[in-house]
Order: sequence, then C-alpha cells, then structure tokens
Amino acid sequence: MAQTTSQLWKNLWNTKGTRQEFAFDINGVWYGPESEVEHSVDSGLFEKFSIGNAATAKLTLKLYADSVPRAATIKRFVRLRNKNQVSEWLPKGVFFTNRRSEEDGLWTVEAFDAMRKAEQRWEPQQNLVFPMNMHTASLALAQAIGTSLDSRSVLNPAFTIDYPADYTIRDELRFIAAAHGGNWIVTGRGELLLVPLQSLLETNHLVSEYGDAIVFGGVRILV
Repeated sequence: MAQTTSQLWKNLWNTKGTRQEFAFDINGVWYGPESEVEHSVDSGLFEKFSIGNAATAKLTLKLYADSVPRAATIKRFVRLRNKNQVSEWLPKGVFFTNRRSEEDGLWTVEAFDAMRKAEQRWEPQQNLVFPMNMHTASLALAQAIGTSLDSRSVLNPAFTIDYPADYTIRDELRFIAAAHGGNWIVTGRGELLLVPLQSLLETNHLVSEYGDAIVFGGVRILV
C-alpha cells in the first residue's frame, strides 16, 4: 500500500543523512518547517495484532501561526531533505481541530482524522437498498464521514450487510474489515482505505503507506 513517490524521493530515502521536514496547511494557509515547534501523530492499524479495526489518528501540534480557526482543517505534508536536495511534498494526513490554545503566537492543537466521525450512529439514506454489498456500503460509509473510498480498497462484491440496527459507522466498518481480513485507516490524502493484513505480511517489515515502521511496544516487527 505504498504511496507513489518520485525517483528523487526514493534516492533521498536511501541516502545517509536524509531528514524529514513537515509543513501544515491550516484552512488554506501554508505553514512551513520554520513554523513548527513540534508535533506527533498517534495512529496505527491496530492496538493488538488483529483484524476488524477502524483506527483513528490523532495529531498533536505546536506551531507559530497567525491563527488556527475553530474546527480548522489541518493538512499535514512531509518532504525529504539532504543538504541542498529536497523532494516533493507528500500529503501525510488530514485532521480536524478538536482543541486549540494560543500563547504569544504559539498554538497548541489537538486534531483527529475523519475516522473520529465514525463514532456516530449510521442512518442510511432512504434510497439505499438492503441487503447491500460491502463495496457499495463502504462508499456510503465513507461519504457519511465526509471523505471518499480509496480506489485501492478491494472488497468482495458477494459479501453483504443488512440494514443497520442501531450500529455506528465504526461498527459497520469493523464488520466489513473483519470479513476481508483487514483494517481500515484514513490515508495521507484523507481517503478511507481497507488494508488487508496479508498485504503487510508479504513484506519483510510491517510498514505504513509512507514506509514508516509499525511498532508494538516500541519494537519493530519482522515477519
């Protein structure tokens, strides 16, 4: 499930001394690496090695900015730098501000990706017909949390779901993920992606779509 990158990115990624730089688009206003003080993203495919998960990513950010509006949309970007060589910017998360505070121009922000919206009860539109195949259901669920379905998501059209009886969007996503032996994430572009566990096990290391190692208890997992 790797993201498409340029040859320069690939070269820099494998070059000693290369470092990452981050930038943030906050409601259309660009803040480059010089604005950031620190940030972290808490995310993963699962808390324990398992299937049937729908993971929410959390962004904690400190940066100098003119303003961080209430409920601002924050788009995170990353590039690689090695001396004077810099790669293209790649999207690495779309987040929605939950809490924010400011002191002397320094903003502290807590934000979550679109999966946070999956906590709400799913009330399908009246024109939807059940039983519904899981691909159609995933399209509808993605729309319900304000995003779209990543085209790399492969769903078996023979699998169906019934009309939801007081289930949340996350409940339905987890059921669909379990049926396909995988987990849902929201990608760097902000799209809903089903990641089959088998696709991770085919590599030597468990990695995210950006090549970041997936760890458990701080230990990198080899398979």
